[in-house]
Formats: sequence, structure tokens, C-alpha cells
Amino acid sequence: MLPALRHARIIELLRRDQALSLRQMSDALGVSISTLRRDVDALCERGHLERTHGGAINPTSLRAGPELHHDIASGVEGPAKAAIGRRAAGLIRPGQTVILDSGSTTAAIARAARDAGTPFTAITNDLAIATLLSASPSIRLLVTGGEIRPGTSTLLGADALQYLQRLRADLAFIGAHAISSTEMSDTSPELAAVKKVILSAADVTVLVVDSSKVFSRAFCSFGGLRLIDRLVTDDRIDPDRLVALRHCVARVDLAPVSA
Repeated sequence: MLPALRHARIIELLRRDQALSLRQMSDALGVSISTLRRDVDALCERGHLERTHGGAINPTSLRAGPELHHDIASGVEGPAKAAIGRRAAGLIRPGQTVILDSGSTTAAIARAARDAGTPFTAITNDLAIATLLSASPSIRLLVTGGEIRPGTSTLLGADALQYLQRLRADLAFIGAHAISSTEMSDTSPELAAVKKVILSAADVTVLVVDSSKVFSRAFCSFGGLRLIDRLVTDDRIDPDRLVALRHCVARVDLAPVSA
């Protein structure tokens, strides 16, 4: 198993169970304790976990902490993101203009939309998403300008903001690092600024997050949940949290992970 994938699986385990010993993680992942010790140490150094005697914890205060490296983020909650991607891509109608925010969940939407063959115009501030969509002759593709965020495929900055501010799209898919019972947040003011502009640039806005991001908070809020027309998440969400979300969002769709 590649290191990035191991790191993703460790994060998934600790998001679910909050605290585990190295032995428990070893049994779950089928890798040696010495390897896991190095992996946990690396994740702790980056601020993603907190070391304990003989294991690690993922306290609530860190759940919306430093952003995961792209290689790790793409592996975390992979089946859930794929399910959300299929469900969200089904909302795209032929001929629509669609904004795709940067991120691994919106990349899953791009992949599903490309595979579906629906003709539409796509605008994105993510070079990885642009690469995915460029393989389809039925998709007209526009990419914002901007500065690439180090270690990612995301375009940010004044050029990206100015480009998006001129748009009026039919539909926008927006990701988030975390959502609470009332608001959406992400890991930097630059990311939040782009998401705020996207919220005002489309007739219909759809928030896409896997259930592990509900309810937590990140560094910078970019708007209340009531600004969203629709939320697509996976069907593993806690029932009580689902009830709370439905008080704030007009429509919540659950994507079956087993599908």
C-alpha cells in the first residue's frame, strides 16, 4: 500500500473511532506496527493527528485542522466521494453552464459528468478537474486565471476572483473543508474568498461534502448554509445531524455509498 493511501486510511479510521492504538490500526490495515508508527508520526508533524502513548487520537479540535496534501485527500473517503460525484453529476442538464469549485469531491463530479457524456459548459479553478474534463469532446471547458496554490491544483488570487465575478452560471458545485450546523468553512482566506464569489455567481448552488466533514469547523467561514440551495452528502451521515441540516438547507440528497 502506497504511503499516501495508508495515510488516508489512518485518517479515515480515526475520524470514525477518534482514538486507536497502533495495534488496532495494524490489524485494520494489515501493515506492520513499525510502519504505522512512522505514518502516525508524519501525520502528527503535519498537524492532522495527535500522538498518544501507543496510538493516536483525532480530537474534534483537529478534525478541521490543516489541509490534507492532495495525494492523501484524494484517497480519504474515496467511495463516499465517488457516490456523491455520481449523484451530483446527475443534476447537470444538457446545455447548462456549470461552475466546479476545486477539490477532490468536485473532481469526482467532473469524472462522473465526463463519463455520462452530457454536453455542457464547465468553468473551474482546478487544473486537475480541467484535465479530467478536457478528455470529453461534448464539454466546453473554461479555466479561471490565477496563482496555483502550492502543493495543489487550485487556482486562487485576484485573477481567479475577477474571472468568476463576471459570470452568471446555471449551476455551481462547491466543496468545503468543514460544515457546522449553520455555516461552511475552509482552511484559508484565499479559498474562502473564491467560494464566496462562486456562491453569488450561479442561479443554483450545490454544496458537496462527505459525511465525515459534518459537523466540524475550519479556519475561515465563507457563508451560512442557508445560502445553499442543495446539499449532496453520503448516506452514512448520523441521523440527528441530518435532521439539523434539513432545518438549514432546502434540499438534502443522500448518495448511497454501497451503490
